[in-house]
Amino acid sequence: MTGSAAARSGGHLLRSLTSAVVLDGRGDVELLRETRGSPVEWGGVYGQLVRLTGPWRLAVGSDDGSRDLPGSRTAGGIVGELFASSHRWGSLSAEQSLAPLHGLPGVTRSLAVRSTATERATIRIESSLSPFLLPVLVEGIRPTEFRVETRADEIRVRNRGFALSLRWSAAPSQLLLNRASWRGGHYAGPVSELGTVHELALEPGAPAEARFSVSGGLERDLDRIGSHAPRFLADPAAAAGAISRADWTWLATTPTVRLPDAPELERGYNLARLALRRLYASPGNGLTGLVAGYPWYSSIWGRDLAWMLPAVVWLGDFDWAARSLDSTFRFQDRAELPMLGGEPGELPMQLSPGPIFLYGTSDTTLYFPDLVLRLLRHSGDTELVAPWGHVVDRIVAWGRRRTAEGTGLLRNGGEAAAIEQATAGLSKVRYGIDAVDTTIWDSADRRDHAIDVQVLWLGALRSTLELSDTLASAIDPAELASLADRLTASIRRVYAWPEESYLYDSVRGDRPVAQIRPNALRAVSAGLLDAPVARAIVERAARDDLTTPWGVRTLSSHDPQYSPEAYHAGQVWPIATAWAADAAFSVGDAARGVDYLRRIAARLVEEGGEVNECYRGDRPEPFDSCFLLGLSFAPFLSAVFEGLWGITVDARAPRIGLRPRFPAGWRSAALERLRVGRGLASIDFAPGRLRVRWDGTTALRADGPTGSVTIAPGTTGELATG
Repeated sequence: MTGSAAARSGGHLLRSLTSAVVLDGRGDVELLRETRGSPVEWGGVYGQLVRLTGPWRLAVGSDDGSRDLPGSRTAGGIVGELFASSHRWGSLSAEQSLAPLHGLPGVTRSLAVRSTATERATIRIESSLSPFLLPVLVEGIRPTEFRVETRADEIRVRNRGFALSLRWSAAPSQLLLNRASWRGGHYAGPVSELGTVHELALEPGAPAEARFSVSGGLERDLDRIGSHAPRFLADPAAAAGAISRADWTWLATTPTVRLPDAPELERGYNLARLALRRLYASPGNGLTGLVAGYPWYSSIWGRDLAWMLPAVVWLGDFDWAARSLDSTFRFQDRAELPMLGGEPGELPMQLSPGPIFLYGTSDTTLYFPDLVLRLLRHSGDTELVAPWGHVVDRIVAWGRRRTAEGTGLLRNGGEAAAIEQATAGLSKVRYGIDAVDTTIWDSADRRDHAIDVQVLWLGALRSTLELSDTLASAIDPAELASLADRLTASIRRVYAWPEESYLYDSVRGDRPVAQIRPNALRAVSAGLLDAPVARAIVERAARDDLTTPWGVRTLSSHDPQYSPEAYHAGQVWPIATAWAADAAFSVGDAARGVDYLRRIAARLVEEGGEVNECYRGDRPEPFDSCFLLGLSFAPFLSAVFEGLWGITVDARAPRIGLRPRFPAGWRSAALERLRVGRGLASIDFAPGRLRVRWDGTTALRADGPTGSVTIAPGTTGELATG
């Protein structure tokens, strides 16, 4: 596969909490995928969120030549975290297995070759890989200088604090460096490819097998990782099985949803739960979180984490949410860091072990007070969140320094330019996009006051106000309330766009920016607008210039800047589709909300749970896109709980609110094992009533559309839906 066909090939991911393998499923560890309009090779092995290798290929050689794996594949696929494939070349056949390791940063790979010939023969198994050794912070950046050394049973490669180890079960007969024969020892310089050749005796009726492992990440951990060397060369199926058992144990603790009237949503929910688990990462160095996506966002990104953690909390994994928040809060900026784009109080945009981190976004920091509040409401654990009071106060202080005195609007834009200016004399690297702004649509100029940034700022103020007693905030609650009231009034006044029955996208200087983007829907979901205005915005967004059959565009097709291939000026993003669903549910338009969720579920089903980052604006084709991105499906999960079921939780009481928004004609639905504090609630819907079973230690108050009921532990209560 070459050219544009290869650039559009679908990606596959194998992963554990410490490792990942990105491949195209044809036989080797390789994935040629379009990035910023050009084919880029993204296949490789990742350990501790460090990209250890680029492509890693195996071939089988004999006297009559060398045979690759992709061209000879007869069968194969991925089951759980195991990739297995079968290959044939005349009288020779091979079985391959590949899996990441459980609990260790690495991958194990085996190739067993058989022959139908009746005579003994000698074959060669040839292995070649490209070292990488860098976290994927900027797309496509790869070191060129490495230090390489050979040992009795391995090759070690190092680069600036990162390292990998290549091990084998059968000693190589030849080493290759940059495709030339190499005696081994020590080498420092450019490395494009490392290779080993293993000569094996092939007996009639018996396989000749070679096993390999690639492991590593942080150089300082390499010896510790190497002490487990025998495990690296273990059975790949056993390694994959250990990961799958851990995944299924986790899955059994999460809520189940039954939607007989919308089986596609039920299937989408189940796929999205598994997809979220696939992004869980605990790479070491004290970090816990979720990887933003694959292949080119394979680190912990603050904004993406903020979109995924609500789903983690809804799924009841309070511990992982708390550890993820704590990991992020460790790196809250305390001083000006111009080269990293950091301001005091700001939270990192990007985290990788080392540590390597980067600040400088308009919105990332603003999400986190709400995340702390969510965790408190769902867990009811005040001691869990109490240490973060100073973190939240510093976030508010950061926002206030960016706030315009007259309107209370928060300023965004200029962050990337500031980093470029600070590093002008130190680096000649140009980033993949020119980002004058760093909102969620970071390649679009949305200065100075993007509407969604204002909604986030208001949410941060409101959340901090509710948290002020629990977190012993040093900020006067009356001052927070005043700031929130002023900002609310400004949003309603400044962004109103009556001619379009919509909201302006931004305000630059004193002039509104007349662009129709889905970001305005966030103001609807936040409850900032009068009901008729909110409904009109939802209806306007549903027109075919913004909404397509496969999702919602980032910009109206009527806009002069619209391009169906433009990342943030016309492509369809699942997260924008989730915003539209959430807004529709919030104005009571259940049918439209479900319709938007169905569009995301269709992506989940068609792509086997590996939901793309974005799609062309003129046809449902992934373009310039990660094949798996957390913010593409995590908001879908949250919308199922918050929008479709209309659930609110406060485990401090404990209390649960239920306002389901099911379309007319739905006859049944059920949700089981919803975690509320230390108890579990199960909800059963039928027309006219809701039944709630409560398995907790104290009574639960359930509030429905028309009344309330108190449910004793181990019993069931019933609510009328009206």
